[in-house]
Amino acid sequence: MRIGGKLLLVGVMLLLLLVPLALLGGLVSERQLRGQEVAADIARSSAGPQDVVGPLLLVEATKASQRRRIVSEGGLMREETEDSLETVFYLVSPDTLAVNNRLRIEQRGRSLFKVPLFHDALRLSGQFRHTLPASGQASPLKPVRAWLVLGLGDNRGVRALRLKLDGRPVSAEPGTRVGWLPEGLHAPVPLDSLDRPLAFDLEVDLTGTQALSWLPVGAETTVLAGADWPHPGFEGRHLPQESQVREDGFTASWAVSRLSSRVQQVLARCEPAAPACEGLEEGRFGVRLVDPVDRYLMTDRAMKYALLFLGLVFGAVFLVEALAARPVHVVQYGLTGLALAMFYLLLLSLSEHIGFGPAYGLAALACSGLLGYYLSGVLGGLRHGLGFGLGLLGLYGLLYTLLRSEDYALLVGAAVLFLALAGVMVLTRRVDWHRLNTP
Repeated sequence: MRIGGKLLLVGVMLLLLLVPLALLGGLVSERQLRGQEVAADIARSSAGPQDVVGPLLLVEATKASQRRRIVSEGGLMREETEDSLETVFYLVSPDTLAVNNRLRIEQRGRSLFKVPLFHDALRLSGQFRHTLPASGQASPLKPVRAWLVLGLGDNRGVRALRLKLDGRPVSAEPGTRVGWLPEGLHAPVPLDSLDRPLAFDLEVDLTGTQALSWLPVGAETTVLAGADWPHPGFEGRHLPQESQVREDGFTASWAVSRLSSRVQQVLARCEPAAPACEGLEEGRFGVRLVDPVDRYLMTDRAMKYALLFLGLVFGAVFLVEALAARPVHVVQYGLTGLALAMFYLLLLSLSEHIGFGPAYGLAALACSGLLGYYLSGVLGGLRHGLGFGLGLLGLYGLLYTLLRSEDYALLVGAAVLFLALAGVMVLTRRVDWHRLNTP
């Protein structure tokens, strides 16, 4: 068979091998989906991600107004003035807010799937200075009732709560009385406390899954967070000013003022009874408990290099076949490709039991050994088979480096392709391709 026809058959075989690789990709997606379903199920049975909003002061006030109307008596028209009281609600943000979080992480799971669950010893302290909002009319607002409200992501995560206002213990009730804060709690505030600075101290034993976030509602907001989890993912509008990530956990701190956040301005425009507060989501920031070696994500990333592996190995086999005049049947190419595809199935199945790193090493050794033994017979010599096995093992090692270091993935990949092309060109620089035939 001439070299052109052989190249065409090898190319067709390469395309056919994309079918089992696509099926493997579907299996990875299915397992990822199953993991997400387990995470959602655990969140439903315990508590979901927690979003701390507040505390805020919710004030109910009355506003006097006059309404003029025209009445008719005995054919005469006259004007009357009627006094009325309108009830309004408004929110007051704290002048200072300090949030301290001490998280203890617990791994919960079902079968092969695990989710990080956190237990947060949350403490919020600070001070309110009540000021009346502009009513737009000559008649001022007159407060009649007030509550301290705290919004949360999931009320089921509240295990214990201790609240003090001006040093006096106060009991809290579920619900926030605020339309756009469906989850949380509220506590009554004495009306005379609005005439002076009001200090608050709130301690909550809070449980949640995977993520914890905060909203900087204070004019000056500071947040401290520490956990025994060494893989935090900081997200949101504000990154930590200081952070330390160690093998036994992390600590981080944020400081946000009203000059760097629009949260207070947005809160001033939000109606407490409204179902949503537009623009508030942009101010959130928080931390996510990241799985550093997500076996499904890493397997999916490894499979993106499958075509490159097939092309390099097929090209190497074809090169030895052409230079050594050793015929290789298209079926042998197919079996070689299936062995390469089997690596990803081994990687996925083993990683669910022993972790991604050990699974990767075992799968790489198994497939490299199998192909080295097989190709030693196909190419007619132990030296060729051993060379292919060691070369393939080196490629797997290089791929593992690429998976662990995203920053240099493109650079290393480009260098490998360049060296592979350079090697082929050097080895074949004296080959007369016009006269070269393969049996």
